[in-house]
Amino acid sequence: KLFSGILQLTPYPHLLVPRPGHSDGQSRYSTYYLVAPWKFGLDRTALAAFDGKVITLQGTLIYRGNQTMIEVQPGTIQATNTTAAAVLPPAITLGRQTLTGEIVDSKCFLGVMNPGQLTPHRACAIRCISGGVPPVLLIRQKNGPAIYLLLVAPNGKPVNKQVLNLVAEPIEITGEVERQGDLLILRADPATYRRRK
Repeated sequence: KLFSGILQLTPYPHLLVPRPGHSDGQSRYSTYYLVAPWKFGLDRTALAAFDGKVITLQGTLIYRGNQTMIEVQPGTIQATNTTAAAVLPPAITLGRQTLTGEIVDSKCFLGVMNPGQLTPHRACAIRCISGGVPPVLLIRQKNGPAIYLLLVAPNGKPVNKQVLNLVAEPIEITGEVERQGDLLILRADPATYRRRK
C-alpha cells in the first residue's frame, strides 16, 4: 500500500499523515511508527536527507487498538515535490510521572508476533529492540485501553541498547512525559529504571 506524509526521525522514525477536516482538540496528524522488515528499525542515518520532508513510501500497516505502525518496503521512500505546509505538532509537556508497566518492542506487540508480551516473547523482543525497533512502555489499565509510551533518553535519543536487560519484566520508570500528536513519549535515563517484584 502507498502512504504519504511528513517524515520525522526524532525520537524514532515516524510518518505524520494529515487528517482531513481535523477538529479542535484532535491532532492534525495521524502518527505511524516506521520499521523495516524482520526485526529491524529504519536506518535513521540513511534517512537524514528526508527528515521533515513530505515523502511517499510503500508498506504494510500493522495495528493494535489505536496504535499503528508501517513496515516499510526497502527502497520505496521517495521525497515528493510538495513541502510541509502545515505546522508540525508541538510537544506538550504532561509533567514528571512515575509509571509501572512492561517494556515491549512496538512492532511485535502491535501484532506481528503472538504472544507479543511478557516472558514468552522476551527473546524475540530483545532481538527486535537491539535491531532498532522502538521500545515502548506498555501500561495495562484495569478499566480502559492499554497505554503505550515511546521510551527515549532525557535528551530525546533512542535507548534501545540500554533497555535490553529489562525487556518483558515488570518495571517502574520515573521521567518526563510529553505528547507529540498521537505519540506519548517518556523521557528517562534507563539507569534509573527499577524492576518491580
